[in-house]
Amino acid sequence: MITLYDIVGKPPIKCWSSNPWKARYVLNYKKLPYRSVYLDYEKVGSTVREAGVPPSRFKPDGSLVHTSPSIIDDATRAKVTDSYIIAEYLDKQYPDTPKVFPPGTEALQAAFYQHFNDRFAEAALLLVPCIPKILVKESTLEYFNGNMLAILGKPVDQLKPVGEELEKLWGRLFALFDAMDGWYGKSSGPFLVGDQPSFGDLTVAASLMGMKILFGEDSDDWKKVSAANRGRWSKLLSDLEAYASVGN
Repeated sequence: MITLYDIVGKPPIKCWSSNPWKARYVLNYKKLPYRSVYLDYEKVGSTVREAGVPPSRFKPDGSLVHTSPSIIDDATRAKVTDSYIIAEYLDKQYPDTPKVFPPGTEALQAAFYQHFNDRFAEAALLLVPCIPKILVKESTLEYFNGNMLAILGKPVDQLKPVGEELEKLWGRLFALFDAMDGWYGKSSGPFLVGDQPSFGDLTVAASLMGMKILFGEDSDDWKKVSAANRGRWSKLLSDLEAYASVGN
């Protein structure tokens, strides 16, 4: 059995963060048995560290960062963190399951993943102010607010730009969507490399799922995203709906 460490949301939402969604999509697509351990935001680092999962990165001061998603594979005793590395591990360890890195696409997947993540991060301030409403406990909210103040230098409720700056943020996000729309348009199928999903598609879907949950399905912001590029992104979510299970 594989254990997936995820970040819990306020009921009925179980998971909301796009990074754990990437690992969840991969596990579901490969039909690997797993269980989810849902952690409060402020408990992720300590719980994952105590479980023996290696850090995902180092802070500038040299301290270790432990994050979600992380997995523990009981079959191999492997402890793996970072959604991309998790996907690589699962493809290698379970070669008889559908591959998320189809042979010959590895370099394409790496380049796409880096470009998408870098560009999508530029729009993060559209999403960060939405996170407090999804957190479960008051202590979690206090921790999150303090963490964002330390990282970004402003209280969360002052982070979202307004006016021209807000329009620029949306412009950068839609520029990314436009570029991806062109790439998808050159594929022979509905996905990046044809008729079968790959890690690039699951990465995009995970980010879209995070936006859908944080914005709210009925919000004007989500409606703008889902209507972009002739509805391509809402269709991608629909095409991958079978792998969006949170029942584990």
